[in-house]
Amino acid sequence: MGPAKYLIFGAMFALAACHSNEPNSAEGDGVTYELTGTRWVPVQLGGASVKIGEGAREAYIVFNSKDAAVVGYAGCNRISTSYKQTGSRISFGDVIATRMVCSDMATETRLIQAMDAATDWRFVGPQLELLDSKKTIVARFDPRNL
Repeated sequence: MGPAKYLIFGAMFALAACHSNEPNSAEGDGVTYELTGTRWVPVQLGGASVKIGEGAREAYIVFNSKDAAVVGYAGCNRISTSYKQTGSRISFGDVIATRMVCSDMATETRLIQAMDAATDWRFVGPQLELLDSKKTIVARFDPRNL
């Protein structure tokens, strides 16, 4: 292959690398707003807003459809569990968490309670909502890029 062919091949490779196969959101920020493959950050748990303390990290969960697992960070500990989802119905297995103790465990406690109570899910705009058996919102999440 001559030098010109390498240059053409390199340019084609660079153009292909710049093209993304991810669907774009309405805002064009690359967040997919899909149940799986999106980092879901709780903004409301059990009817109360989630507040992040100074120097604290944002809690989140991520659904993985390949192994029907949920992993995340609950505000103090890393968490993992299984989930089952059929249509708008959802249920979570027992949540496994690391054993750290933090000064503020409220977000973690409320997140695990919301997952235990959840029977349904839905999108309202880009937000994910988990609902209990009475169709009351037990958790509301904002999407973030992975």
